Amino acid sequence: MLKHLHIENFALVDRLDIDFRDGMNTLTGETGAGKSIIVGAIAQLLGEKADRNDIRSGTGLAVIEGEFDIGDNAEISKALDQAKIDYTPGAITLRREISLNKSSKTFINGQLATLTQLREITRYMAELFGQHSHQQLLDEKNHQGFLDRFAGLSEQVEKLRQIFQDWQAAKQRLTRLESKKETEKNERELLLFQRDEIEKAKIRIGEEEEILSEKKILDSAQMLGQKASLILEMLDRDDNAALNILGGCRRHLNEMASLDKKLEPKADLMENAIINLEELRADIESYLSSIPDDPERLEQINLRLDELYRLKKKYGGSEEMILKTLEKIHDQLGSKLDVEEQLKILRDEEKRRRHEYSALASQISDRRKKSAEKLSRVIEKELELVGMNSARFEYEFIYEPDPDGIEFDGRRIRPNPDGFESGHFLISANPNEPVKPLARTASGGEISRIMLALKAADKQMTGKHKMLLVFDEIDAGIGGRTAGMVASRLEKLARTSQLLVITHLHQIASLSEHHYAVEKIESGGREKRNVVSVRQLDESEKKAEIERMLSLPENSKV
Repeated sequence: MLKHLHIENFALVDRLDIDFRDGMNTLTGETGAGKSIIVGAIAQLLGEKADRNDIRSGTGLAVIEGEFDIGDNAEISKALDQAKIDYTPGAITLRREISLNKSSKTFINGQLATLTQLREITRYMAELFGQHSHQQLLDEKNHQGFLDRFAGLSEQVEKLRQIFQDWQAAKQRLTRLESKKETEKNERELLLFQRDEIEKAKIRIGEEEEILSEKKILDSAQMLGQKASLILEMLDRDDNAALNILGGCRRHLNEMASLDKKLEPKADLMENAIINLEELRADIESYLSSIPDDPERLEQINLRLDELYRLKKKYGGSEEMILKTLEKIHDQLGSKLDVEEQLKILRDEEKRRRHEYSALASQISDRRKKSAEKLSRVIEKELELVGMNSARFEYEFIYEPDPDGIEFDGRRIRPNPDGFESGHFLISANPNEPVKPLARTASGGEISRIMLALKAADKQMTGKHKMLLVFDEIDAGIGGRTAGMVASRLEKLARTSQLLVITHLHQIASLSEHHYAVEKIESGGREKRNVVSVRQLDESEKKAEIERMLSLPENSKV
């Protein structure tokens, strides 16, 4: 329930404070007095997008603040908890600031909030009905929403929309994979081939360097043998060989040392030289016998080098790079399931989500059918109370055939985010006339009364938590006896809700518990400007206002 409304620098409002009461509150005034500004301010508190054009000319900041009594409404408390907003049980304050040069701000209980949070919280607190509501009723796309709200299905339908979205996403993933099944399969087969090729090669870091050294020796075996044989010949295999010559030198030097002791060290040097040469000869002989003569091994090495060069060119310029490529291939294979396995997983997911959608959509469909019959009876009864005694009101379900759709009630139909069906309201306002689509047959006055009937029938309006209902000219297109009946119905509705009614009809104003007059007055000061004023009327003032509403132009005849 809205207890207090503060408006500052909004449209033609300079500064305005209004206290509202429980029950039925009416606002009356001349056309253009500013009644719609009050409605616009409340719309801002309910989450309507801010418009800088609404800021009063000559100012830079418009402020709208509302104090609400929310009782022990669990839905509002839950929404506040989810938004992490502190609150005192039973009360909430909403504030909008519309700035000319900065971003507009939203506050809930003094805490900065988003418009989404504001809308989520206020949808349990208040509703505004005006000409836009009439347009909603004339748009058949909205009719199922009215039915779902009456049936208490809003949350389930929202859940169904999410399930439908998840299902469609699963179908798209499956379709995409099926369309590139061959590509995925080829990619996996290539990775498997590359993995096997590298693993089969048994790459070892340093191997290339080792076998290149071995190849160098094998390639030079003949030349190395010839050189080794030549060295051996030069050492001791002919008369002029080094060891033979040095042997003669040693004999002469030993004879000389026997005569001259000073030559003994020289004789020792000669002996050591001969010993070293003999060791060298033995080593060369051993080396000569060890020189490999293995054409098969050379062929193996050449083949291995060819393989290493090919793998390096294909997977990287070194043994290290080839092994790193192998690691990457293993990672890719680990993340790439077999295509058929992926398809099975996606098919199972699509089937599970389709079944989940179908199960909930079937439940919703059953509830809709039962609720549609009940809604028809309730609306027809409500329409009797507002002067449409012979009216018949129905809801027609529409199913779209689809051979590839879901089987439901023995036929295949196209599913949609809101379920198996769509639909629209049908009405006949006159006896013995067939029902026809409401959007094409109802007059303006009938639309107003049907809207009132729908609101009266709404379960959320008849619960234990009172909501604020703002009716902006619900009386459009009606008058006389019908206006009196609408007024009586509003009075009855005010027993379970707080009503704020903008009206031009004295029948409605006369039944209100709290009457407010909206006027456009000229402000004081040097600059004369019009400002909107709202004052609550006492009984005598209310009587005078109703007389004004009843007044006729001069010289008119009744």
